[in-house]
Amino acid sequence: MTAHVDNIRNAVYKLPTDVKEMDRLGIQHTIWSLMIGGLFPVNVKDQVNELLSAAQERQPIVLDVGCGSGIWAFSMAKAFPHAQVVGLDLNAQEFSDAPKNFRFIHGDSDQTLPKFDGQASIVHCRCVAQHVTDPQALILLLSQALAPGGLLLLADGDWIVYDQHKKLVEPFQWWDCGTTSSSLVEPAVLEEDAHGRSWYAGWLNFLGNLTRSKNYRPIEELVQNADALTVLDSRRYLSPINWPGEGIENGEDLGKFLIINQRVKFLLGSKEIASQAGFSREMIEVWGRHYEAEVDSGHFYNLWHYLTAQK
Repeated sequence: MTAHVDNIRNAVYKLPTDVKEMDRLGIQHTIWSLMIGGLFPVNVKDQVNELLSAAQERQPIVLDVGCGSGIWAFSMAKAFPHAQVVGLDLNAQEFSDAPKNFRFIHGDSDQTLPKFDGQASIVHCRCVAQHVTDPQALILLLSQALAPGGLLLLADGDWIVYDQHKKLVEPFQWWDCGTTSSSLVEPAVLEEDAHGRSWYAGWLNFLGNLTRSKNYRPIEELVQNADALTVLDSRRYLSPINWPGEGIENGEDLGKFLIINQRVKFLLGSKEIASQAGFSREMIEVWGRHYEAEVDSGHFYNLWHYLTAQK
C-alpha cells in the first residue's frame, strides 16, 4: 500500500482531470466567490482596481497559477478587458471560448513562473500550494513573479471538519482497527469500531494525508517566510454543508453548493484515489454510504483559508 500512496502523492494532479472534475472546480469557484464576496476579497477591491487600471503605463498582467478549468481567469479577463490574464497549469487544457485577453501556458510552475519575474500586477493561486512537493519554493516563485507593489491572492482548503457548534469533529480512521492494510478489515468491523466518530471527517482526513505535501505549512506561515511579501489580511472561512449555518454570510447558498460539491462531485472523484491507495471495494462502499448519510443529515462546516499579501 505504501507504494500506491507514494505514487498518488507524487502525481501531477491527484483527482481526475475529466469533464466531471472541471465541473467540480466550477462549483468550487462559486463556493469561493460566495465566501469572499466575489473574485477577490472586498477589502482589496480598491487595490485591484488600481493595479489593473487602464491608465497604467503598461498592460497589467494577472497570473492564475494552477488555473484548472480557467473559470477564475476567464472572469477576471472579462472584468478587466485591458489587462492580460495568463492561466498556468500542469494539465493541458483547451479553451475554445476564452476571452481575447486570456492566454494559457501549459507547464510546471518552476519553469513557467520565472518568465514573469517582476512583471505581474496580481498573482492568484487557489488550492494549489498544499499539493506541490515544495510549497515554500512555490510561494517564493509567486513572490518573484510580482512587480513591486503587486498583490498576491493565495487560497487553500483544509481537511478538518467542525460540527454545528463550531467544535472540531473527531474523524474515524480505518487504521484505528489495528491493521496496516484496508483489505484486511471487514466492513462489519469498521461499522462496529466507529464509536461515534465521523466517517465524513475520516474520509477528508484520509484524503488530506494522502494528497497534501509533507512540507506544507499554513499559508500565512509560508508567506511570512517570503521576505519580499507583507501579509495584508489572512482569514478563515467556515462553510456549512446542506444547511445555512449560524451567522454565515451567504450561508443558504453555500450550504446548497457544498452538498453538491462534497456529496456528488468530490466523493465520486476521491473514491478512485482510495482504490488506487489500496482500499477494498467493500470498504469504499461502506465508507461512502456513511459519508453520504452524514452530510445529508448532519450539520457540518468545512474550513477554508484566504490570504492577501503585497510585494
